[in-house]
Amino acid sequence: MSVAFSKPPFWQGGTRYLNDVNDSVVGGAITALPTTQANQGQQNIPGDRIILDAATALALSDTTVGTLYSGVYMYVQTNSSGTVAPAVGKAAFWVALSSTVLESQYLISCDATPSAAVPTYFAGVFINAITKGNYGWIQISGTASVLFDSAVTAIADGNWVSVKVSASVTSTFDVGAVAGVVTLAANVGVAQGAPTASTVSTIFLTRGFGRW
Repeated sequence: MSVAFSKPPFWQGGTRYLNDVNDSVVGGAITALPTTQANQGQQNIPGDRIILDAATALALSDTTVGTLYSGVYMYVQTNSSGTVAPAVGKAAFWVALSSTVLESQYLISCDATPSAAVPTYFAGVFINAITKGNYGWIQISGTASVLFDSAVTAIADGNWVSVKVSASVTSTFDVGAVAGVVTLAANVGVAQGAPTASTVSTIFLTRGFGRW
């Protein structure tokens, strides 16, 4: 059973950095007792969360991939049948629960759900390019790095940030979009500084914690 926050110390899948975790099996494969962990019982399961302060987030950052900031991170499973490949700064969306998708899977996708025109099942932000079907960490709250779309509405520091609402675009973000039923439901936070189109920029990610 998943807990609200991950067991300390959490397992990083054998890698030093949080944004390098790309587990092919849940919690990462352990074939021998790790030298840095006590036992396999400390492995992560989908739904585990960790809170990182600024110093710890930086220490756990592979800066060749991206810089992590203070906030809340969640261990999830990615959808193997998704069409859009996860990438740094792209939006992660919940896959709707069904007879084959269980709540305990914490299954996400880079495909906008329920649709690109209504991208409101927002789960968090990808911190690395997790292989479809694998497990890894996404950010769900705090100072986050998101990929803004090539066409953004109104660039300004402090403007509200939402998932890009467009039938032909998926998984990027917009800033200053005109308020409406869908954009309100797709709102994720506010810009920290003036964002740049087609670029990963920081925001205050205020819509977080996802599903418990």
